[in-house]
Amino acid sequence: MKALKDSPHRVVSMPREPVLPPGPPRTGRYVYAVVLSSQALPERNGRVGIDGQELYAVAEGRVAAVVSNVPNQKIRPERRHLAAHYDVLKWLMKSATVLPMAFGVIADGPKALRRILSLNEASFVEQIRRVQGKVEMGVRACWDVPNIFEYFVSTHPELRALRDQLFRAGAEPSQVDKIELGRMFDRILTEDRLGHTEAVIRILRPYCAEIKENKPRTEREIMNLACLVAQDAQKGFEQGVFEAAKRFDSNYAFDFSGPFPPANFVEVDLRM
Repeated sequence: MKALKDSPHRVVSMPREPVLPPGPPRTGRYVYAVVLSSQALPERNGRVGIDGQELYAVAEGRVAAVVSNVPNQKIRPERRHLAAHYDVLKWLMKSATVLPMAFGVIADGPKALRRILSLNEASFVEQIRRVQGKVEMGVRACWDVPNIFEYFVSTHPELRALRDQLFRAGAEPSQVDKIELGRMFDRILTEDRLGHTEAVIRILRPYCAEIKENKPRTEREIMNLACLVAQDAQKGFEQGVFEAAKRFDSNYAFDFSGPFPPANFVEVDLRM
């Protein structure tokens, strides 16, 4: 494979076939990512994949898969396996545009892998070009308070008035009243979440090629954004993040992370 002309990293061709002795019967190929076959990959420097297996590339047409040998069975999502998977992706990002595979994709062998690459070549190339020269950055915000319901009661008079009415003089509200209070809380929480998210997206949009809103994972989480950012625009993006953070006081936790492979911006629906 040819080295990228503008890459600041030393790049070398990876072996196209395993250099290790043949594996045991039913050895599969664990797929970390797909890259353009014209791209070189970074110096291995002892880099290995899951269970310490050597990495190599299997090419077919315009694309190549970066793989390692594994037993042809389901790989458990243990911490060491997940860490090895994402370590390989971060390493590949040094000099190649990466189409990351979800954890646990295993092909039966080189023949099956080449067939997968051939059947999906056009889709792979299209998606790689879509994210070429870009990375994924994450932005999250959460309410950082001891009791989120009490915080909303203290900051939203409408909710406080209903809570005080239902619990006046030590009264025990009916189940219907509790449901009504819960619905009001959920509505106000959703409205606040949307307002914060829309404001942050307005600030960040000029620095991003795309922004994807992931569903909040907990009640306290306000937003979980995936931002597709050009590699040469990361400084501007960070400035946008700091600007967005100013709208949050000490009752919030606001942070960003990355760069990552653009997993949220590729949709790999493998034709087998």
